[in-house]
Amino acid sequence: MKNFVAFLSATALTAAFGATAYAASPDVYVVNFRNDASPQSQKLDNELYSAISMAGSNAEHVIIDTSNAAKWEKGAHEAFDRDIVPVFNQWVGLPGFAAIVDAKTKRIMGCVNSTFSSVEIADQIRSMASRASGNYMSHASTGVKTTKCPAAHNVDLGN
Repeated sequence: MKNFVAFLSATALTAAFGATAYAASPDVYVVNFRNDASPQSQKLDNELYSAISMAGSNAEHVIIDTSNAAKWEKGAHEAFDRDIVPVFNQWVGLPGFAAIVDAKTKRIMGCVNSTFSSVEIADQIRSMASRASGNYMSHASTGVKTTKCPAAHNVDLGN
């Protein structure tokens, strides 16, 4: 009976606090810069959810949504909680792409956009997560699409 009660307690705690509270740290963050009004965001959203599942990597999806003030603020908190505020600051307000960020070093590894298929995005996530975890023998990308990130949207002019 004690074991059964302990099992129920553990199950209740997991349900109350969520299973993700016990998950290991991700290797990469997939930081999705989006806005409901952007057709590129909508297309990327469809591809990104499938891609993260297919990648089979230790990746965490972080959404920076500027569709309204409440979502913008939530995105700022998401960035702060993961210590990626400089990434947030660089591109907040520029929707339609996702930056893949090394979770440990906070280094931007590359970006994907709505021109990538879910399979291509999954390959990029897998490759970048593998590099972030220290495995440099990952499969090289042979696609012609670039993972170069867009120019900074928010530039500090030093004023």
